[in-house]
Amino acid sequence: MQINFIPIDYSYFDFEGRNYIKIIGRDEKGKRVCVIDSCPVYFWAIAKEGLSEKETAKLVEKVGKIQLDVNGRKTMVEKVELHNKKFLGKDVKALKIFATNYKDLHDIADKLGVPEIEKRRGYDLGFVTHYIIEKKLIPLNWYTIEGEILNNSQEFGGIGTVLEVDICIKLKSAKEISNKTFTPKVLAFDIETDEFQIGKGEILMISLVSENFKKVIASKKTKTKEKDLDFVEYVKDEEALLEKFVEYTKKLTPDFLVGYFSDGFDMPYIKARAEFHKIKLPLGLDGSQPSFHRGAVMTCRIEGMVHVDLLKFVDTAYSQYMQSETMSLNDVSKEFLGDKKTNFEFKSSSKMSDSDWKDYFLYNLQDSDLTYRLFFKFWPDMREFSRVMQEPTFEVSRNSMSKNVEAFILHNLEKFNEIPEKRPTHDEIGERRAKEKYEGAF
Repeated sequence: MQINFIPIDYSYFDFEGRNYIKIIGRDEKGKRVCVIDSCPVYFWAIAKEGLSEKETAKLVEKVGKIQLDVNGRKTMVEKVELHNKKFLGKDVKALKIFATNYKDLHDIADKLGVPEIEKRRGYDLGFVTHYIIEKKLIPLNWYTIEGEILNNSQEFGGIGTVLEVDICIKLKSAKEISNKTFTPKVLAFDIETDEFQIGKGEILMISLVSENFKKVIASKKTKTKEKDLDFVEYVKDEEALLEKFVEYTKKLTPDFLVGYFSDGFDMPYIKARAEFHKIKLPLGLDGSQPSFHRGAVMTCRIEGMVHVDLLKFVDTAYSQYMQSETMSLNDVSKEFLGDKKTNFEFKSSSKMSDSDWKDYFLYNLQDSDLTYRLFFKFWPDMREFSRVMQEPTFEVSRNSMSKNVEAFILHNLEKFNEIPEKRPTHDEIGERRAKEKYEGAF
């Protein structure tokens, strides 16, 4: 099969000890497509300066025999190539060491603590970054792709039968084409709760805004006799509210699920309340639940759907140029949209009148509406960040500017025949920060 395809979300999985990439995107007719592919797995070992040809050949032979059993997963060095490369601008001889599984590169590198090897590099990039560097299937660029349909196949454990996509294809070839127009499907959401501490109180309502779709899902405890509330859908309790949120998200099939401070509040709160009720949140296209990762800040990832926390992108891309004093949704909306949040005075739910509840629903809906419009305001920049840095939108929407610059460098090193430097350790970062600053510069 041959189709035109735009890659949006990247993840990877293991099958029979090897790594495979899974790219979710759209074809030019708007159908949701999953592309399965693989690439060579390798890292670099820089040989000590002055090694003779005989010593180098012996080293290559020795490295080629490495085999490991890591947590019951057998991995091995599959081949070794000798290359003339550059490292930090200096000519070096380097071993390109190919292995079975990307997760084991670090363990193989640990086995190379021998005098003949000076440095080991390129094993800490992350498999998605490594794949994009290797195969040049850059996020949000259009490609004509060709491959084998896997929709009803048992290949890769029957992945094509499980994923909620229109087409699942095993990639054979990809050719970049001129960019066609692409308007992403976006669903903005916002929650209102009766407590600010994560998970402590109930979620009272969740608003959803997409193209030609506006909805507030509310539990019956918030029911009012006020009229003109056709956008409100009442459900019996909080458990049903969470299930309805999943149902609508699946039904609307967004490419981007967008919140404002949703990494820090909305998604952790939804997760905490789902755990309280002992129910699942199968938002992923493979039926998986959202996964949460604690780095410098919490992030929430959904399989096959890009969760964007707009606050993080605004902070990185625009904050230093903004007139607003705060990064609140209200101030950001005023500056970029010329619109603001609905006025609402918070009260205890037991003291709310019917008209108060109506105002609260409108307040909740307006937050999602502002978030939805802000996404499209920022989308041209977000798209270009992704295409220039060559990293998925999930990453570039959260990365600091220095991290984006690092990504740009990594994806362009090949042009200079350079081996990547490793990321600094926590201690090395501390040492750098303690050094003399550059006066008068950022």
